[in-house]
Amino acid sequence: MTVTARHYARLGAVQFLYSWDVQNQSVNQADDQILIDSNVLLNGDLVYFQKLLKSIPPKISQLDEIISKVVHWKIDTIDPVVRAILRLGVYEMTCEYDVPLKVITNECIELSREFGNPDSYKFINGTLDKLAFSEHVRLSKLIKRGSQSYSREFELIQRYFADRQSYDESVLTGIGDDCAIVDIPADQQLLVTTDTLHENVHFPASTKARQIGYKSLAVSLSDLASKGAKPKYAMLNLSLPGYDTTWLAEFSRGFFDLAAQYNIGLIGGDTVRGPLSIGITAFGMATVDQCPLRSGARPGDAVHVTGTLGDAALGLIASRLGNSLNRKDAEFLQRRLELPQPRVKAGQVIARYATSSIDLSDGLIADLSHILVASGVGASIDLEKIPLSPVYQHLLKDVGWDYALAHGDDYELCFTISQELPESAIEEAAVPMSRIGTVVEGDGIEVRQPNGEIYQIQSSGYSHF
Repeated sequence: MTVTARHYARLGAVQFLYSWDVQNQSVNQADDQILIDSNVLLNGDLVYFQKLLKSIPPKISQLDEIISKVVHWKIDTIDPVVRAILRLGVYEMTCEYDVPLKVITNECIELSREFGNPDSYKFINGTLDKLAFSEHVRLSKLIKRGSQSYSREFELIQRYFADRQSYDESVLTGIGDDCAIVDIPADQQLLVTTDTLHENVHFPASTKARQIGYKSLAVSLSDLASKGAKPKYAMLNLSLPGYDTTWLAEFSRGFFDLAAQYNIGLIGGDTVRGPLSIGITAFGMATVDQCPLRSGARPGDAVHVTGTLGDAALGLIASRLGNSLNRKDAEFLQRRLELPQPRVKAGQVIARYATSSIDLSDGLIADLSHILVASGVGASIDLEKIPLSPVYQHLLKDVGWDYALAHGDDYELCFTISQELPESAIEEAAVPMSRIGTVVEGDGIEVRQPNGEIYQIQSSGYSHF
């Protein structure tokens, strides 16, 4: 049968459900009346039509319960025509598993238009769109398709991500459609960044799932912070070796713990079976022409960093430091490694003054070099002005300076400015900022010790290849 024939069958079914509901007609009475008054007899798929008439009435209470949970209304408060169309759509979504979800939604939208209610299609579309990713469809429709992996993908999305999600008014369409649609104010620019984290490359296999979820988002927010952006949305791509409910619950907990701090909406993503890998695309907004690029540094500018450097790198080797490190200090270093704090607020303040800016993911020397190359300049860094935490200072004689200069994972901000930061800006940023050197003519970086000699760095920073 053609799609048109099925459409007429559905049209007849809606007429039947309306009459059966409002006029208290029996199935046989409504059936006969519809066949006389409509095109169902001439153009419809009669087999499918009869199936709908016989199958839907016994399931009405279950269908109404599903509808009420989705729309959060009592079923008898819904317009009778809309109620009939929704009952048809919900039945097909939960019982007719050979019919694509999008076809069901589109058919119900067309039926609402044919029955003369110009606005009801929006309500029907929204309701069925939510239902398409609900537990009822996941359990009754997807599993019946015989594809356990397909079913579990939707279960994963719904349980651990979609159900925990909330959006602001700028998100027109989020999780559940082919694309996310967001509204961008005319005076704002959209900033986009993406990062990938692989097990045993960016985090040890022993890392807890909650920390992985948190850090996977944090590294992308740090990129946005370097441009002074306000984080708005994220998309998440997950490659998972298996379906571990405990791991997923903890991963999503860590992810949304950080997302909630900045009111970030998760607007889409993808899942696939494979080695553990997390891909994040983060979106932020910033006022037009207010984002400091890497290419704006000029000779004479001061080089600054936020926070302290090297703690995350020491966290990686904490187990090898032995008696030099007590339990409290080891926990501090581990937090700095696994739960970095993106400098979002500081980045927004810095953007008003900086000539260039970058976040420190691969180490000070490597990341500052990106600014210098893009700007066509060099830099002179004062070693003794590199900010170290008390824990690092305690370990300095044993571990040296390289962990602060070249080992990465700090997720602090490095920026250049042509004038001193006002005290009010430093207070507003709410994070320590240290001047560590000066932009100079030429190229490369010189790190000078207090005696004036050049410090020889043994490591050049994290390399992706």
